[in-house]
Amino acid sequence: MKRFLIVLLLLLQVKAQAQLANYNTTEYWSQFVLERSAMKPVITGDTCLVFVSNRFIHPDSLRFVDEYLDTTSLKYFFLEKLEGKWKVYQAPSLNEAMELLPHKKDIVVYAEGMGKIFTSNVYRAQLMSRQYDVNVVMFDYSSINTTYKPSKNFRIARLNARLSAGQYLQMLQQFQKARQEDQPWISGVKLTTFYHSMGNIILEQMVQQHDISSINSTPFVDNLVINAACVPQRGHAEWVEQIRFAKQIYVHYNQTDLQLKGAHVLTLKKQLGEKASRRQRADNAIYINFHDMVGWQHSYFMNFPYNVKFKLTPAMKDYFSRLFNGQGISSHEALSLFTTSSNQSPAGAHQDIRRQ
Repeated sequence: MKRFLIVLLLLLQVKAQAQLANYNTTEYWSQFVLERSAMKPVITGDTCLVFVSNRFIHPDSLRFVDEYLDTTSLKYFFLEKLEGKWKVYQAPSLNEAMELLPHKKDIVVYAEGMGKIFTSNVYRAQLMSRQYDVNVVMFDYSSINTTYKPSKNFRIARLNARLSAGQYLQMLQQFQKARQEDQPWISGVKLTTFYHSMGNIILEQMVQQHDISSINSTPFVDNLVINAACVPQRGHAEWVEQIRFAKQIYVHYNQTDLQLKGAHVLTLKKQLGEKASRRQRADNAIYINFHDMVGWQHSYFMNFPYNVKFKLTPAMKDYFSRLFNGQGISSHEALSLFTTSSNQSPAGAHQDIRRQ
C-alpha cells in the first residue's frame, strides 16, 4: 500500500507537470505583457487581479516572472485582461495596486499549493474571481520548477512555502494598516484569507516561526480558511489557537484525498487535510468533512474546466460563495446548508460538521 501511494503521488505530480506545460508555452506566455512602469492602466471591466509576488522579475524576458524565490522583496502587480491579453502593471505598493480593483467587492487573499507558475496562478485567480464575484489577491510564490523532477519539486515546494512565511506576514501587515486607515478599497468590504494544500505551510510557519503580535491584537480578517492542508495534523491545534487576527477559522478536510495520502506517505505524517482527529482540534475553528461530497478530490473549492469528472454541488457552491464573501457561517448553519441540498449531495455529507 505504501509503495502504491508513493507511485500514485509521483504519477499525479507527473500529470500535473504535463498540464502545467500548457501554461508555460511561448504561445501562452505571449498572452501576458509586462507594461512599462510609467504607463497607467485604463480599466474597462472587472477582469482584473492583484498579485503579490516574491519571484524574481526579468522585465526584458517573455517569461518575465521566473520560477525562483526572492526573499529580499515583494513585488506588487495589477493585472487586467483586455482583448485576450493580460496587461501586467507593476505597482509601488499594495495600496496602489488595490486602488485599481473595483471598489466595494469583497476580497479573497489566495495562497495556492504546489505546482504553480505565474501564469497558472493567474488562471486560478481569474476562475475564483469570476465564480465568486470577488476581488482576488494572489500571494504568488515559487511552488515548482519546471526543470526539476517531481520528487525534488515536492521538497522545493515545501521549502519555498516555509521561506515565504515572513513575506506573507509583511503583506498581512499592509492589509491590517489599510483596514485601520479605512482605505477606500477595503472600506465596507469583507476580507478572507484562503490557503490551499501547501499554501497552508505559509500560514503554519508564519504563526510558529515569526512574531505575529503586530497583527494579532484585533481581528481584521473576516474568514480564514485552511483548505486541504498539506501540513501535519498532529499538533495543529497549538498554532491554530494562536490566531486571533481572524474572526472565523474554517478547516476543510477529506479522508480520501489522494494527493494528501501520498504526502502522508512521503512525510510519514498524517496531513491535516486528510483527517482532523476530534481529540486534537482547535477550539477556535469549525471543521468540515467534505469526503462524502468530493470523493478522492483535492481541489474541491471551485469548478475547474479541465476536471470534467467533478463539479461542485449547489450546496457546496453556496457554501464557498458565502465563505469567500466573508460571511460568518456557524457549524449549525453549515449543517443546514448541506442538508438542505441533501438530494444533490451524498447522504451523510454533513455528519462531521462541527466545532470542537
